[in-house]
Amino acid sequence: MNFGQYTNILHGENGAGKTTLLEAIHSLAYTRSFKTRLDADLSRHGQVGYQLKGLFSDHEGVDHDVRVKVASSRKKLVSVDNENLSSRAQIIGKFPLVSLTPEDGELTFGSPESRRLFFNKLLAQVDPVYLEKLQVYARILKQRNAMLQAFSNEGKTIDRIHMSTLDEQRAKVSAEIHEARSKHITEFKKLLYAAYGELEEEKSLKMAFISNVRISSGDPEVLYRHAYQDSLAEDMRKGTTTRGPHRDLFTFYLNTKDLRKFGSQGEHKLVLVAIKFAEGQFLESFLNEPPVFLLDDLFAELDVKRSMMIVESLKGDHQIFITATDLADLRNHGLTTEDDSLLVIDAGKIQTNE
Repeated sequence: MNFGQYTNILHGENGAGKTTLLEAIHSLAYTRSFKTRLDADLSRHGQVGYQLKGLFSDHEGVDHDVRVKVASSRKKLVSVDNENLSSRAQIIGKFPLVSLTPEDGELTFGSPESRRLFFNKLLAQVDPVYLEKLQVYARILKQRNAMLQAFSNEGKTIDRIHMSTLDEQRAKVSAEIHEARSKHITEFKKLLYAAYGELEEEKSLKMAFISNVRISSGDPEVLYRHAYQDSLAEDMRKGTTTRGPHRDLFTFYLNTKDLRKFGSQGEHKLVLVAIKFAEGQFLESFLNEPPVFLLDDLFAELDVKRSMMIVESLKGDHQIFITATDLADLRNHGLTTEDDSLLVIDAGKIQTNE
């Protein structure tokens, strides 16, 4: 399939395959879908595995061949320009894209973990060191939780020397993660507030990054170390690690009220759109590469005025994919489907090679 340089409209009835195309593009850029982490869910019914191939053209016009081959649930091969990658980290941030899908509603409606995952993914794309520190922290946390669970479930004695060593290591990497989050989130907030201000003038949006360990004056590493020592008894009682960056909070407020608890459907969607706009600007400012936008069910919960503002702000500068079941509805929201910069694709008529 060949796509247009600017706006691509994928239209068709429900079940025609519109979202599947967006999943394929996302899977090439990030090696996984935005709908599921399980590769088995992406395989054709009755078959094992799948293959994807795509060409990404960078801002200098250079094409990059990306391939993903899943042979089984345990074997995935990813290559860029015919070079096999040894880890997902090697492709993160190379082909930036921003997805806005119904699943992204979890970002404002869902659990704190949903927001941590979003910001971890965002920051990892622009800061390889941050991604490395997250991976180190995850390995330490896995070892620590295994010890705590063995103590809680089986009564197995905890090796205090090993636990102390893990917490020394964890304090160091925790401080580094906190520093990176604080720095990058400060920049992200500026973009978020500006994006939301363009869409809504009557309400005020604020975002808070709340560390699970209070970091005030002093050496963050020392503060984390003390917090981990103080929480060990509680961790042993609960059988899990209760303190650390894996419990940090990212919260959105509209007019000082917690959006997750008090926001309407429309308010959630507007904040989500602003977050995604800010995400795109954040990625582009660091990577010097305009991201591709994947917009699935964009206009749900949005009025015509704001829909037209969104369309106008994206047209001409980015490659966009928009799904739609009704072209007339798109025109009502500001998209002129006769525009030369638009490519209209009937998803129901796409043919694939067997």
